[in-house]
Amino acid sequence: MAFYSVNKMLLIFIFSSMAVISIQSIIEIAYAAEGGESVVRRVEIWGLFYRMMVAAFIVGAVVQGLNVYISWRFRESHPRFKNLNNSSGGNA
Repeated sequence: MAFYSVNKMLLIFIFSSMAVISIQSIIEIAYAAEGGESVVRRVEIWGLFYRMMVAAFIVGAVVQGLNVYISWRFRESHPRFKNLNNSSGGNA
């Protein structure tokens, strides 16, 4: 049950940060167009691409860290599982 809430909070954090980055970039482009300056779309698109790549690398690092934690926590050589087969007491 606790893992479900952590997973849910992680997803909410990831999607909300992606939404904030997207909305902020769109607003930035819109305000730049109002100032009378010409906006070079190519430059803005590459800037947006780099921002989204930074967000993607952060999300990937979080997911990879979670995979390493789960693999380490539930490994077969964990001390909690060492005497599991020896304590059966029945037919061996």
